[in-house]
Amino acid sequence: MSRSENPSPDSCPPVHPDLLAVATSLRQQGLLPIVQGDVQSVRGQLERINAWAAHRSVPLSYERTLGFCVDGRTVPCKLYWPEGDETPCLMFYCHGGGFRHGSLAGWDAPLRQLVRDSGLAVLSIDYALSPEHRFPVAFNEVVAIVSRVIKLGAITDCPVRGYALGGDSAGANLALGAAIALRDVGINALRQLLLFYGSYSRDMTSNSWQRLGGYAGQNLSVETMSAYWASYLADDEDDWRVQPITADLTDLPPTRLVIGELDPLLDENRGLAQRLKDAGVVTSLQVLANMTHGFIRFNEVAPIARNVLAAQGNALRKALSNQANLP
Repeated sequence: MSRSENPSPDSCPPVHPDLLAVATSLRQQGLLPIVQGDVQSVRGQLERINAWAAHRSVPLSYERTLGFCVDGRTVPCKLYWPEGDETPCLMFYCHGGGFRHGSLAGWDAPLRQLVRDSGLAVLSIDYALSPEHRFPVAFNEVVAIVSRVIKLGAITDCPVRGYALGGDSAGANLALGAAIALRDVGINALRQLLLFYGSYSRDMTSNSWQRLGGYAGQNLSVETMSAYWASYLADDEDDWRVQPITADLTDLPPTRLVIGELDPLLDENRGLAQRLKDAGVVTSLQVLANMTHGFIRFNEVAPIARNVLAAQGNALRKALSNQANLP
């Protein structure tokens, strides 16, 4: 399922048939993603796509919406609890969407599966979206909520026995940045990072950006990513909170990176993996053959996405079980 080689410059591998089948179904129902137009229209179409993709998803026995007040804004969060474990580990999760799209409901399906496969509880953070709220609002919200829960040692009065942090795409950027910020203030409770196809740099000159931007109908291109950055940043900031790949990466928890070989973010994910290893961080990079950007939301309708999530969930279960006796 995974391969280490880049596609050749003049010929890209085909998209995985499961993802092609999803694209065909979306097209038949008039649900192709849109990138042009006002932000609300794009968000609305994304929510319709997510609702279709998640229509088979079965809720967990315990799911609860919470609110955390950060800098005067109530940040909605959703807690997913595993069956049969009163004191599980807890993963904080930041959804993708280019810093300006995405919602709690839109990630129900993959996070429910992740809870079932990993045995972790998950707290999904509905951080502030741009352009209504620009950097560093979302970053500050994620850091504040994660640090608050860790200091309490519990969530909704239920104790937890360890912590992980994850995210996809823009959410992976926020998750990695939050892990760095927590380390810098001496909070070292995170035991694992799980980052799907993250955007960690504003540099879009890499080979993978040039070859794979917009490939096979993907909406992630240099043009759209530039628009996301312009929407997110108020003053063209470029410090490590925006580009966490440039930060000091020492003393971070073991990190799992997952990226498709047809994702324009491939090269920077490879670059991040190398920088983490150079910093002494236990790092796993999985490059998935024939996979494009943004696939985890389709876990209920694309078996390959479901299999990837299952593998990562099982890996988390094993890793956190092995770390059970760590402080």
